[in-house]
Amino acid sequence: MDTNILIKRDNNWVAIAKELQDTQNKLKFLKEKKKKIEFELRRLSENVSSTGAGYRYKLYKRPGIIDYMAIPELKGLSLERYRKEEQKYWKLSFTEQFNI
Repeated sequence: MDTNILIKRDNNWVAIAKELQDTQNKLKFLKEKKKKIEFELRRLSENVSSTGAGYRYKLYKRPGIIDYMAIPELKGLSLERYRKEEQKYWKLSFTEQFNI
């Protein structure tokens, strides 16, 4: 169990958490909708850059990421000194239980 959890019971915190959850749900819906629309526009564009009525739908490509773990010459070599600063992120989840 995570010992660094602060149990909050004040109404303002709960209201803000609910607002964030509602916003996350809306974003999820919109991301799914965007994905479907993009798929249809790609289909209509025949998978090539296209333009029409002032809109431009352009395909950009970038090289794939390098899988350093797959490079035999790097096996057993520590790459930690090349690691950038840690990234922090927050994630809200919801449970019906109040005693988490």
